[in-house]
Order: sequence, then C-alpha cells, then structure tokens
Amino acid sequence: MTRFEAPPYEGLQRFDDYADVDEILRSAQFRQGSHGESLVFFGDSLLLTDGEDHLTRRRLASTLFSRAALQVYETEALLPVISRLMLDLEDSRGADGIIRADFVPLARAMLTRITALVVGVDDVDTPENTEIFQSYVAKLGVAASVEWSLRDHDEVVAEGVEAKTAIIEEFLRPSMAKRQELATRLERGELQREDLPTDLLTMLAVHADQFSGLDDDYVWREAILALVAASQTTTHALPHVLMHLEKWFETHPEDRERVQESEFVRRAVTESLRLHQPAPALTRIATSDVQLRSGRTIADGEQVALFFTSANRDVAKFGGEAEEFDLSRDLPTGTQPWGLNFGSGIHMCLGRPLVTGQPNKADESQSTEGTMVKIVKAVYRAGFTFDPDNPPQRQTHSVHDTFESMPILLRDPAAAAESVRGTGTEVA
Repeated sequence: MTRFEAPPYEGLQRFDDYADVDEILRSAQFRQGSHGESLVFFGDSLLLTDGEDHLTRRRLASTLFSRAALQVYETEALLPVISRLMLDLEDSRGADGIIRADFVPLARAMLTRITALVVGVDDVDTPENTEIFQSYVAKLGVAASVEWSLRDHDEVVAEGVEAKTAIIEEFLRPSMAKRQELATRLERGELQREDLPTDLLTMLAVHADQFSGLDDDYVWREAILALVAASQTTTHALPHVLMHLEKWFETHPEDRERVQESEFVRRAVTESLRLHQPAPALTRIATSDVQLRSGRTIADGEQVALFFTSANRDVAKFGGEAEEFDLSRDLPTGTQPWGLNFGSGIHMCLGRPLVTGQPNKADESQSTEGTMVKIVKAVYRAGFTFDPDNPPQRQTHSVHDTFESMPILLRDPAAAAESVRGTGTEVA
C-alpha cells in the first residue's frame, strides 16, 4: 500500500488502515482537530463542531439536501448552465472543426450556479459577475486548505482573507439582507415557510436565534465552507474521473458505449472518489484514553492523523488491487464505494448526495444523478477526447491530488446542450 505523506502531521501518531480510521471517525471519544491554520475561513462552522451543537446544526442543514431540493438544484441550476456553456463553446470552433477547451475551468463554471443556489448567493447571473464570483471561491478554496500548501502559508491566508472580504461585501451580505427580510416577514405571518427559498443563508436567517452566541462573522464562515465544499472539491475530483475512464477504455473498449448509462458513470465517479480525496489527511483529538479494536492506543488529549488516501487503498478492505481503478470491484457488504472520501459517522458530509446523486429504482422520477455524473455524461456527449498536443498538468502549489489544467477536445458540444435542454429553467 502506498504510504502517503503530507505536511503538517510530522510527530503525530498516524493511522493508515481503513478499520482504524473508520473507528476513530465514528467514535464519540474524539473531537475535531483539523484546519488550525484556516479557522478564519471555517472556525465554528458545521465542519469543526462536535456534540449536541453539531447535531442541532446538522439537522437544520439536512433540509438543504432533501430529495426535492436536490432535484431543484439539478434541473434549475446545473443543467441550464451545462447547456449554455456547451453552446457558448461552439463559438470557439477551430478551422479543423474541433473545439479546444480546458476542462478544469469549464467544470468550475458548470458548478458555479448550483453552488450559488445551495448557499443562497444572488446576482451570479451575468458572465461578469460569474467570473468574479468564481475567482473569489477559487482563492477561498486554496486558502481554506492552507495546511497542505507548499507556498508561504501567511501569504496564502492573506490572499484568502482578501477574497473573503470581497465576496462578503459584493455577494454574501446583500444576499443575506434579502433573506433576513424574508425571515422577518415569516415571523410576522406574512409568509409561509414554503414561500422561502431552500438555501443556507435562508436557513441561517430563519434560525438566527440558535446562533446568537457566535460572533457576527460566523455566518460568513459557514457560507464559505459551503461554497468551497460545493464547488472546489468537485472541481478537483472531476478531472480524475476522465483520466481513469479513458485509461479503462484502453483495456475495456466495449465499455465506451456505456458512458451515457447513469449507473456506469456513477460507478466510475465513486471509484475515482475512493482513489482521490479532497483532503489528504485530517486530525482528531482524543477526549479520553482510547484503545481501538486493532489494539492501538491513544492517550487522552492526543492529536492523531488520519490518512484517508492510504485507508481508501487498504487491501484488507478493497482487495489486492486496491490501488487500481476497477469498475468490476466487488465491495464488502456495507462498504461505501467511495470509501471514506465523505468521512464517516456523525461528521459524514451532508452534501454527498449532491455529488453522487440519489437513485430511486422504485420511482425514477424521484431520482437525481448528482453533479459529477451529469457533467461527465455531458462532456462525453460533446465528443470529448484529451488533447494529444497538450497533456494535463497537475498543480504544484500543494500536496493536494489535483490538476491545474486539463486541455480537452470537443467535437459536438451542441449535442450535449441539446441533451439537457428543456430540463431546467434557462439562465442568463
């Protein structure tokens, strides 16, 4: 098994085995210990709370990812943007009839509107505002993961604070003011709860009394967490899916015709997610002396490092070829196909269904495919291949397993636009 290394965990007892990591994540004898350098972006947010406080906020936030909400996000935010962006690409067709694009910014653009809708950010509805909003979220994503940066950390945080200030003043504060007005009208009885939008800022405005003990900046930190989680992590994950699928098709050419089958693409997405984590490792702090089922011991107050990259490639859990991308892999009963990518236990990521979808075999009308499945299917519908003259470039500014650039060729983006046209409300 590959032993993954990352800075800032030197000197900490580390855990690489799936069973140990999963047990620690599920245990009530540990509290959060990560993001010490990025508290200005995530402090007191849902990610970093524990106990009853975490459970209360989690119950409130869960409404953002109900089946009905997920369907709205896909049909009213994601699909119209995919259609529009694919049609816009037609204007850049070269003399050879081929369109050249970079998948990394394209994927980020596709996710921008759905990110704004989930959080409740208004006015991300023009090319100019969208570009500005994207740039702020991208800088926040880098700064929020400063622990793994290979650049000067103070510089990274300073850039993030500048982006945070700008996105609050230009987007978040005006959007929150509108939702606070809606919350006031709800309290007066002028509106019913179903009249209000389903988004994070609305939830925070309606339940403001439950957060009265926190500082005024808390709302923005919670919003930043959601922005980064909904946009940056998925943008980083999508290029890996294309890389793995194209490699898979080299030895399984018969599967290429299955790229429009939702279940096939979902399997590719989850297997890729297992191999590539948004966070290389995280830490937990023991709240008492602990002995794991494996026999390893952890002292009260000890901070330990959990290496998800290693755990998700544990041969004891995923078999002898655990480090390989395998769409025919047999998983042990109860094992999630994405491994520990979304965490485990009470801190498992609430937004997971937004990414991987919520299938409903009994009633397909109640199913959602998930952002990653939708985007991968659209790119292949557009006649995607890699650009043989411009190979993908991995980023070099952190230990994150991500791509800086992924040049691609598209032959028929209009076909992709047509495949999703009419399934949602058009956006500017």
